[in-house]
Amino acid sequence: MHPAPYPTTGSQPATIPRPAPALHLLHGIWVASCPSCGFQLATARTQQRCERRSARRVCPVCHQDGQ
Repeated sequence: MHPAPYPTTGSQPATIPRPAPALHLLHGIWVASCPSCGFQLATARTQQRCERRSARRVCPVCHQDGQ
């Protein structure tokens, strides 16, 4: 007899939402930086691409501090 799997209630574990990266347009290139420490997360030629790239990255500086 196999044990029954854990019930799924549809609730996700509590996660702390990350603040949105700060976006800047510098000489025609969009730059996304960490709003807490200013670390550069991503660069791109379009704002949408820069937002997508930075959404996938976690700040290595703040992440090490446990923020």
